[in-house]
Amino acid sequence: MQRIALSLAGHTNLGKTTLARTLLRRDIGVVDDRPHVTDIADGHVMARDEQAEVVLWDLPGFGDSVRLKQRLQRTGIVAWLLGAFDRWADRPLWCSQQCLLNAKNDADVVLYLLDAQADPAGSPEVRAEMEILGCIGKPVFLLLNQTGLPDDKRDSVLVQAWRDALAEFPFVRDAMPLDGWMRCWVQESLLFQRIAPLLTDEKRPHFERLVSSWKQVHHDAVFTNTIHLLAKALAATATDRAVVEKESLVEQAVALATRKPTPQNERARAALTASLVERSHQTMVQLLAAHGLEGVPRDRVESMVDGLRARDPEAPPEVWAILGGIGSGAIGGLIADVHTGGLSFGGGTVAGAFIGGLAAYALGYGYQKMKGDDGVNRLQWSEKFLLDEWKASALRYLMIAHVGRGQGRWEEPIPSAWPARWKKFIDDWAANYSKEISAALAAGDIDAIQALMETQLREILDHLYPKKS
Repeated sequence: MQRIALSLAGHTNLGKTTLARTLLRRDIGVVDDRPHVTDIADGHVMARDEQAEVVLWDLPGFGDSVRLKQRLQRTGIVAWLLGAFDRWADRPLWCSQQCLLNAKNDADVVLYLLDAQADPAGSPEVRAEMEILGCIGKPVFLLLNQTGLPDDKRDSVLVQAWRDALAEFPFVRDAMPLDGWMRCWVQESLLFQRIAPLLTDEKRPHFERLVSSWKQVHHDAVFTNTIHLLAKALAATATDRAVVEKESLVEQAVALATRKPTPQNERARAALTASLVERSHQTMVQLLAAHGLEGVPRDRVESMVDGLRARDPEAPPEVWAILGGIGSGAIGGLIADVHTGGLSFGGGTVAGAFIGGLAAYALGYGYQKMKGDDGVNRLQWSEKFLLDEWKASALRYLMIAHVGRGQGRWEEPIPSAWPARWKKFIDDWAANYSKEISAALAAGDIDAIQALMETQLREILDHLYPKKS
């Protein structure tokens, strides 16, 4: 059986185990903010069939690289590697020895992580480690870690700066940004595509076959499933209805005069909003599971608060007070009431106050009353609200798609932390296809919604990660 070994190397405490967890789609090793957490080479099978396997090695980090280089200059790498080092008496040298032993004996390609924010022209540790790796005779692929969310303009400048700084080392064959925590599966595909030419003619076909199968499971199937989950939720929201109990003419007149909804209208809004909150939560749980992520989605009401704050930062203080209470979980009581067939508005509960009166404020444009053929009034979400839901769904996907297992449980960033260019691209795309989106949502056509959402997200990903990099 052919073995293709990719070895993650680099200075200690730079995120090798974090990146390994993300690429392997499972928790391995220990992630901690201290040097030499990993002190032995740890190999993990990424893909395997009856002919070959791809193994990802999480190596111990280099320690005192400058001192290590000086010692190698005195003894030579072979003599040094054959020597016995006490892992407790000189831990940095022990870890460096384990790293070099793996790179020399096992690695087909060394994936060298470096801190993208460090100064390429003033990093003595990196230069020392390059000189050490030069003795191994294996191709080295630079991975710029700790970049945060991808930014093509910034990242291209960083990559070029590191290429220029290490141009004297011919065994450095390629370089690209790949943050261990905030990266996208499209970047992973690009990484594997660019690793293939660095392998021997004998191993390359095996690698390409195995990686193709791996991507089918971890990229293509997950993407398809994700689009279906988003389309299903959007279709359900678009076709959701809440009956408005019969309102007297007096009640309607009072509502018109006071500009407040009738009690019947409030109850319909409550039911519609509770349904949306629960659906959003369940969809996020399913999306996280599909991506192999563990964590708790943000309360949808918190997202409503963020949306309201963005639309109307001058809202009265009492609005924020009540909305803030909702973020603590008071919405759960309302959802429980809906499940049991009743709605509690007594006792001045925060949930009742929000869903009754302030939902109209926070989502005032979102409701639309329609009379059916049976003469019954029903409340539904407006076309404008549904278009906003479409855009929010695309944003949520991009955030999940850019987060790996990394350091453990997934935590949803607040919307204000999402890149502005993501929002702009989604806004522009939705504006250009608003008629098609609205038609698909109005019909509750899951297939049409899915096709449009897939086209949109693929265009966004192609825009963020051009084929030629």
